[in-house]
Order: sequence, then structure tokens, then C-alpha cells
Amino acid sequence: MRYGMNPHQPASMTVLGEAPFAVVSGAPSYINVLDALTGWQLVREASRAFGVPAAASYKHVSPAGAAVGADAYVRARDADPKSSYGDFITVSEPVDAELAGVLKKVVSDGIIAPGYDEGVVATLAAKKRGTFLVLEADASVEPPVEEVREFYGLRLTQRRDDVPLTRELLDPAVPDAAARDLVLGMIVARYTQSNSVVMVKDGMVVGVGAGQQSRVDCTQLAGEKAATWARRSGAVLSGVSMVSDGALPFVDNIEVAAGYGVAHIAEPGGSIRSGEVAAACAERGISWSTTGVRLFRH
Repeated sequence: MRYGMNPHQPASMTVLGEAPFAVVSGAPSYINVLDALTGWQLVREASRAFGVPAAASYKHVSPAGAAVGADAYVRARDADPKSSYGDFITVSEPVDAELAGVLKKVVSDGIIAPGYDEGVVATLAAKKRGTFLVLEADASVEPPVEEVREFYGLRLTQRRDDVPLTRELLDPAVPDAAARDLVLGMIVARYTQSNSVVMVKDGMVVGVGAGQQSRVDCTQLAGEKAATWARRSGAVLSGVSMVSDGALPFVDNIEVAAGYGVAHIAEPGGSIRSGEVAAACAERGISWSTTGVRLFRH
């Protein structure tokens, strides 16, 4: 690798078993690899869940945006283009000339995809004066069941977070379109640094609050990003679905969420104040699903 988390840190990469990607052009850094593989897991899981293309825009191991369906990457980047500046692009489908034409115009560090049409690699590799990183994912490679991290002389091992994230985790009364958005929000939260709150509308992540110590700060940050997207696109900020990776501890999260057009919430539940949270949702006409699944990522 070019370097570790910072240029003064030498780094290397060792393949254990099957390589999850091949380097087609350029040379990766440590953070490039983390962004690429985290984002690749997100888009692959989302694509499998909905049977449509998925894309995400990654920065510092959290998504700035994600979307499913037609023009997935364009919609993913449109969520928060300021944060997507210099992103790592992750897409679930092979890149064709049309998408390459779009990507040629954006400021980005690299891309991971399961394939590239003829001529596309040359178009992309020319970005950043020839230093743009192009990785080809091997979609047949499954991650190990166990994850291992060595830290400060310790080896930490845990089972990979592979619990199924499906509609069955939600209140059956949630409308189908909102259920799709909540499932997408759960998938995105799984691959976002905690604490995190994800807001989704019409198959597009419109706000992510990631890596905050206070959960209500996550909600506020995600809401402000969603509001900025709505002002820029001319959309009406209503019918928004919100997912929290951990239990909502206070009703202040509901008060803030309601101000940003949130109509549906999914969260693990189990807080000592969950009854108050449920009542606050009911008072504001917000559907509330307790999934029983925490989605922390550190």
C-alpha cells in the first residue's frame, strides 16, 4: 500500500484466503481499502435485498450518501455533495460508459465495482492525473464468519455482523415504501461509524449523522443534511424514514426528527425510556418500529 492512515505510517496488505478485489489501476492506501470494502459490503447487501443496483459515496469509513435503483450513484452523491467531495465510489453493478462519463466529472479518489465495460478503466484511470484507484470486486468472495482486530497487543475476535435485516423486523403496519426505506436505512447504519442516524426518502439516503457521541446530535446532523438536500433539490421534506443504530434514549430525538419531516422510525428499542419514545411518536403520528437489533460499528 502507498501508506497507512497517514502518509508517515508505512503499511502493507496481506491476503488471507481469497482476495476480495483486484487492483486494476493505481495503488491503494490503508483508508482506501477500508472505504472500498466497507462500501462494497453495503452496496452488495442493498442490491441483494432489493434486486436493483445500489451505490454509495464513502468518506472516512462512513457513507456520505447511498441509494438504490436507477442512477443510484448520482442520487447517492446528490445527498451531500459537499461531504462526497473526494469520496470513494462503491457500486454493485459493472460500470458502463454512461456512468463512467458521469464519474469522469466528479472529484473522487477511487472506485470499487464488480466489473468494467470495455474502455471504462482507461477513462477512469486517467482521473487525478493518472492516480485514480480502480478496484474490481470479486462478487463470489464471502467475508469470513469471524472478524479479527489486533490492537495494542491484544487480538479481539467477534462474529461478523450478519444478522438478516428484513421487513420482518418492522411493525407490519408500516407501508411498503416506508418499509423499503427503513430496511435500506438499517443496511446503511450497519456500515456507518457509530453513533449513527440515517434518514431515507424514496430509496435515497438524504441525511447521515455519523460518529457522534450524542445520539440527538446524530439526529440533528442527519436532519440538517436532509434539509439542505431538500432546499437544493426543491423536494418537500416529508414522509422521511429514520433509522438509529442504537436505542433512542430520550424523546428529544423524536422532537428533532419531527422537525425534519420524519414519518417512520426504526430503532433497536429496549431503552428504559422506550415507553416515552413510543408515546412521543404516537403524539406526532410517527410510526415506531423496535427491531431488537443494535447496529453499532466501531
